Amino acid sequence: MSPKGKRIFAWVMAALMALMFVVPYLSFAAHADDGELVEEDSYSEESDYSDEKSQITDLNAKYKELQKKQNEIQQQINKAKGEKEKKIAIKQQIEGQIGATTEQIEILTQRISLLEDNISIKEKELAKKQGEINENFELFRKRMRAMYMAGGNASTLGLVLGAENYSQFLMRTEVVSRVAQHDQSLIDKLTKEKKELEAIKQEIQADKASVMDDKTEMDTKKQELDGQKAVAQKQIQDMAEMEKQFLANKDALQKQMKQVQATIDAIYAEINKNAANIPYVGGQMGWPAPSLAQVSSNFGYRFSGSDFHTGIDITGSGAYGASIVAANTGTVAFVNTAVTPGYGYGKYLIVDHGGGISTLYAHCSAITASVGQTVSRGEKIAEVGSTGWSTGPHVHFEVRLNGKAQNPVSYLSK
Repeated sequence: MSPKGKRIFAWVMAALMALMFVVPYLSFAAHADDGELVEEDSYSEESDYSDEKSQITDLNAKYKELQKKQNEIQQQINKAKGEKEKKIAIKQQIEGQIGATTEQIEILTQRISLLEDNISIKEKELAKKQGEINENFELFRKRMRAMYMAGGNASTLGLVLGAENYSQFLMRTEVVSRVAQHDQSLIDKLTKEKKELEAIKQEIQADKASVMDDKTEMDTKKQELDGQKAVAQKQIQDMAEMEKQFLANKDALQKQMKQVQATIDAIYAEINKNAANIPYVGGQMGWPAPSLAQVSSNFGYRFSGSDFHTGIDITGSGAYGASIVAANTGTVAFVNTAVTPGYGYGKYLIVDHGGGISTLYAHCSAITASVGQTVSRGEKIAEVGSTGWSTGPHVHFEVRLNGKAQNPVSYLSK
């Protein structure tokens, strides 16, 4: 072959080698572009994952605070000296225990749901990452296959040293340099993706373990709740103990009662602004606690005339959690769910029946009606509890006319 022919042949081989190496490189570049799109798609998932992790952290803090509250309640019970005092302490604290345990179960339920969402997100990410690794590894295999198919002439050293002149040497050196950079970039990407894959697997395993722990904890809390409710069901309002507490702290409790009534009066003043425009629904009222019959405290003065009771207290065996129903058709005008243990009415609601007549249901464990809701006579609106100042589960039932307390018995059907 003539020298000129050899030079042409060498240039052709160099071009072929460049194409052979550049084609996989272009393929990788296209794949990298696709990868950028994938990362954009996964951004929202990563954001959701981060948000849910933050929510889980908040729930963990709330759960610990509730557990601290539970421990404090138990300490109060444990401080009681003697069996009688302990029973009284349990009566006073059982509502707080039930409330805290119920909230803990709700938190565990939310936490399990969030963790399961996290697992789902990470499993999708795992599958996507595995797909990226498989694609990049296939590119790397094609690159190695191209080198092998080129044979001995395709070796890096042979390609460079086989140059017939300085210009060709520079061109081949540039090709080899770019190919080497591409190979290293591909290897680095595979290494990084492998580490990310392992990290995702570890996160999934950690979340799965947390779900199992939370489910076990929730089973324990449900058993605690069942036990607490069983204790509460055996209790009834202890008026002798309530009188003892009142007389022992007479000044403080009378001051508290005035504060409570001032709050109630302000609420009724707001409710009764339009009372004259709405007529009374009519008819006598029904019994507000269908499964309970015992009146533990009547309307009027009690505790040797030291306290005026603005309603009647209804209790009985199995009182805790019993249904409280609307005494007559009306609109829920007010709901209070903020509770200070040992203070006031606890959880309560007011139903407006028109004509300035309304009913109030206090010391509830739960309220199932909401402000603005129209309720029918006999419709469930709450559940009996022992929130606020109470010595056992009961419903405090009031009837008011233009905000002034009336004897409920006069309004109840015989």
